Amino acid sequence: MRALFFGFVLVFSFQASATEVLHSRQVDQLFTEGPRLVVLWSVDCPPCYKELALLETLLETHQKLAVTFVATDDDPSRYPEVDVMHQRLQGEQLQKWVFAEMNAPQLRFAIDPNWSGVLPRSYFINHKGQRFAHSGLLESRQIMDWFELSGS
Repeated sequence: MRALFFGFVLVFSFQASATEVLHSRQVDQLFTEGPRLVVLWSVDCPPCYKELALLETLLETHQKLAVTFVATDDDPSRYPEVDVMHQRLQGEQLQKWVFAEMNAPQLRFAIDPNWSGVLPRSYFINHKGQRFAHSGLLESRQIMDWFELSGS
């Protein structure tokens, strides 16, 4: 009974969070209104945490950056871990998503049919709506250049 109550509290607290559950029909919403950076990550991806820390620091200085964070974890038992990380990320134009339960293959294909699921993965959408894919860790200078920010 205690475990059931704890599980209910975790699910309820996640549902009350700012993180939204992403379904295939919503994927187009990730790639609108450029310039925007879309960052795909997972709680099981150590390099992703390095990238998220970089973005967390960058967002402290540049609160208006439009960034979408998408956790590729499609196991609801991991949603609370995703939410903890998403709560750390602060900015004025952030979107925070997590893959819908047991839907990772379909979502990966909907995001990019050429993407195998290797993380970290990101996409930059420029002011013309063009999408540019990037595999591997992002660097601060790269993000600054994409958003046409001066070095500060």
